[in-house]
Amino acid sequence: MKPKMIRRTIMLVILINLLFFVAFTVAEDFKYGSHGKRDPFVPLVGQDKSAATSLIDITSFEDLKLEGIALGSGGKNTAIINGEMVKAGRKIGEIEIKKITANTVDLVIGNKPYTLKLSEQGGQKSGH
Repeated sequence: MKPKMIRRTIMLVILINLLFFVAFTVAEDFKYGSHGKRDPFVPLVGQDKSAATSLIDITSFEDLKLEGIALGSGGKNTAIINGEMVKAGRKIGEIEIKKITANTVDLVIGNKPYTLKLSEQGGQKSGH
């Protein structure tokens, strides 16, 4: 390669790195200006989360909330617990999902069985 070509290549690499550095630095300082309107990046529901943010962090039955159940074909139902979709047979941390019916989710936490019940007012709980 000619020295002139090498110099151009080096300058191009430096320029690209500088552009990436500036782009990422500016992106971190971005603040949304609401101008009196609701921030579209803040969720409308689910703001009253418990201290445990994920099912993997749950160790107590009291921290669980059954938010919904979707009935699938062939009994392949899906439940939404604490904002996470789960299916029967799945193990998340201390929780093992045993069975999902139209209104209940049977699960085990630390070898103890529990049932979450779905109602119109929200998730209800009962232990066996």
